[in-house]
Amino acid sequence: MKHIIIFMVSIGLLFLYPCQAQEAPDSQFSLDFSYALTGVFNQGWGIGLNYERKLFDYFSVRGNFGHMTFLTGIKDVYNTSVSLSLFVNYYPLGIHNGLDKLYIGLGGGSDFMNYFGSGELPPTSKDTLIHITPIIGWKFHVLKYLIVDVSTGYKIIIADSANYSGIKNYLNSGLHFGLDFKILLNELIRSIKK
Repeated sequence: MKHIIIFMVSIGLLFLYPCQAQEAPDSQFSLDFSYALTGVFNQGWGIGLNYERKLFDYFSVRGNFGHMTFLTGIKDVYNTSVSLSLFVNYYPLGIHNGLDKLYIGLGGGSDFMNYFGSGELPPTSKDTLIHITPIIGWKFHVLKYLIVDVSTGYKIIIADSANYSGIKNYLNSGLHFGLDFKILLNELIRSIKK
């Protein structure tokens, strides 16, 4: 199922007419669908918000907030997760045309989790994981209000707990590949106000 969804979305992107943003905003406030997809793939739901702001000609800072509720690897045990992260991104091609194209970043974050359900709950029902992640990616505008962010990163979990083995389908160390769809809320609101 997961591969079918990714394949259908990839094929759909090939038929969209790519266009660049008409102006180069110094910030992007976006709705991030990667949390929703991760939640759905783990029999749950999720939502994510991103805010990225230009600092200098080649640097930006990006904050992420995500919330998911999903089924863990333990039978009939669910997890509610709140994720906060902060990244500094370097754009080697410059940010003259907006916060898109090639970027290299380094950041970290925390995931705060609460386990519940009718199954055998872990001894500690609350959990916190802390990670550091270097990342490289390419962001491009597909439509005026939509950015596709293709990225790869290496997540290094520096603090976990005994409950970590039950949620490895959601959080795991190592190489990660991302295909994120971001709706630019600030651009959408700006066009509605006009």
